[in-house]
Amino acid sequence: MKRNNSRFLVASVGLLLLLGGCSDASDSATSANADEETIKLRAATGLSAQHAWWEASMEPWMERVEELTDGQVQFESFAGGELVSVPDEAEALQSGTVDVAIVLPIYQPDQFPMAEVTMLPLNHSDTLIASKAWKKLLESQEELSDGKTYSEMQFGDFKVFPIATTQEYSISTTGHEFNSVDDVKGTSLRTPSRIHEVYSEKTGLKSVTMPAVEMYDSLSRGTFDGAFYSIADWSGYGFQDLFTYTVQGINFGHFNAFIGMSKEKWEEMPENVQEAMTQANEEIFEPGAQEWITRADETIADSEKLGGKFVNFSELDQDVQDHFNTGIENTWSDYAELLESNGLPGKELVVMWRDILIEEGGEVPEEIMNLK
Repeated sequence: MKRNNSRFLVASVGLLLLLGGCSDASDSATSANADEETIKLRAATGLSAQHAWWEASMEPWMERVEELTDGQVQFESFAGGELVSVPDEAEALQSGTVDVAIVLPIYQPDQFPMAEVTMLPLNHSDTLIASKAWKKLLESQEELSDGKTYSEMQFGDFKVFPIATTQEYSISTTGHEFNSVDDVKGTSLRTPSRIHEVYSEKTGLKSVTMPAVEMYDSLSRGTFDGAFYSIADWSGYGFQDLFTYTVQGINFGHFNAFIGMSKEKWEEMPENVQEAMTQANEEIFEPGAQEWITRADETIADSEKLGGKFVNFSELDQDVQDHFNTGIENTWSDYAELLESNGLPGKELVVMWRDILIEEGGEVPEEIMNLK
């Protein structure tokens, strides 16, 4: 009898231990599930859903993050100004209206006065050169001023994921041609940045500043003659229907952007999610740049079929070439002085940007090479 009781006692203890173990395992599984609770993020842009930054950078990035986290992260996306308009994406991130967005800092020089540096005109560059230089500038640990890097000075409130710059900017018009210096002076062009405003002043062009999303209607009405713009980006706004004359072979800079989150939101992300977002950004970066090149080739071919005229800079009258080139040299120094007048390290910044560009294969005028 005692033996039977002993067996019963052993069995009871074993059952309790088993139940305890199951309970621990259940608690552990519950904890693990809690750690991997689905993270839903609102992603937005004021750009159209067909824009290269959204279609070839943001969407692939979101898809890859979802894949790398096995669905732990899920995005609800809004494009075309559905939730936020250009250029209010940065403010929307800070207010919490959206969690992640494509930020276009050049449109907000009061908030990001040194973001325009990538728009400085050049002798030579292309999408890959400028994109790699922009990424290198954002990730640089070199002190720019007061112990801070470029990103710390400009985008300290954000987690920044670099994406490709646009293709180089050209001058395109609705038909106005540059056969002489007199044809240049007085021509009204949409300018995307203060740098282009400076360049316009130096070359006698009339500057009209507005976001790209507002250009189509104004061009259609003949409010101005043309624009500094990236050929690859025409299709994002329908400009292929309006531009009929373009000067190529002279580089009027590259518009930049980045995928951004507020620092606060970024720090809320689990480590595995942060790693996934970083990896996804590395993977989509160069394909995103290649998309601009592909779109440019397709746009030029389509435009030429419709009678569009593309003129190489070297084919212009020599006086016209000299006129445009002089404007390039003066614009670099004037932009540096503009920043310096506002207490910013303008000279240090343009030299840093020049050096990074040269490292990546870009070319600048000899006078710019002599800046120290």
